[in-house]
Amino acid sequence: MSSHISLQIIGLLSLLPLTATALSARLQRNIHFWMLLLGCAVICFGVFGRSVTDGWQAGFSAALWASMAVSLMVFICVAIVNAEAYRLSALLLPYLIGLGLIALLFSAYAEAAPEIGSAAWFQVHVLLALASYGVLTIGAIAGLAVLIQERALKRRRTGWSEKTLPPLSTAEDLQIKLLAWAAAFMAAALASGFANSLMGNGTWLELSHKVLLSILAFLVLVTLLVVHRITGMRGRRAARWVLVGYLLLTLGYPGVKFVKDVLIG
Repeated sequence: MSSHISLQIIGLLSLLPLTATALSARLQRNIHFWMLLLGCAVICFGVFGRSVTDGWQAGFSAALWASMAVSLMVFICVAIVNAEAYRLSALLLPYLIGLGLIALLFSAYAEAAPEIGSAAWFQVHVLLALASYGVLTIGAIAGLAVLIQERALKRRRTGWSEKTLPPLSTAEDLQIKLLAWAAAFMAAALASGFANSLMGNGTWLELSHKVLLSILAFLVLVTLLVVHRITGMRGRRAARWVLVGYLLLTLGYPGVKFVKDVLIG
């Protein structure tokens, strides 16, 4: 078994204790929570760093580990600012374990290094793209919490969701605020991507599937923010649009990498 595979398995195992505690509604916002969460983020960054040790070879598996690591760092920041946000762990951590299992399964597939117009601009673009995806991931998790909470209230079965997830009003506020931050990061990521394309091949816009899906996701987020501002739309209607935007961005980032590196490559 290679060291990289072993490191991925360690990364997955590191998520299990916190996940089990969160799902059992026993999670508390204490020193043990912060230590375990920070440890998970560090290990996920370590797995991603091992993937790109010999240069930028970020294939499908590495992209998933990068998104997991950034999502955890964003989640740490959100949980510091909002006292109830830590309760999203019950939805976020199982999702990240699923991503980790997929990454482990396809860890043998690697991507050739892309053409880079400017190393500095490319690094800025990658950081902004990862930040937007990480922020939107947490926003989508908050949206999922809204859907679950509203459904539980409608059915008058609020046992597990009430004990485990943030209050409905908190989840709604989180999804809108994170949506605004994600849109800002996406705007910057798209701008830096256009600049990198201009310096690389002399054109402002290369209409690849990744670019088109990213632009569509950005338009969905901006539209939702505008509608929310005008009409005050909240709840499950807003949550569904957040999830649509996240789905589009997922198809544009790890989805396109899966097609190129696994299905075609």
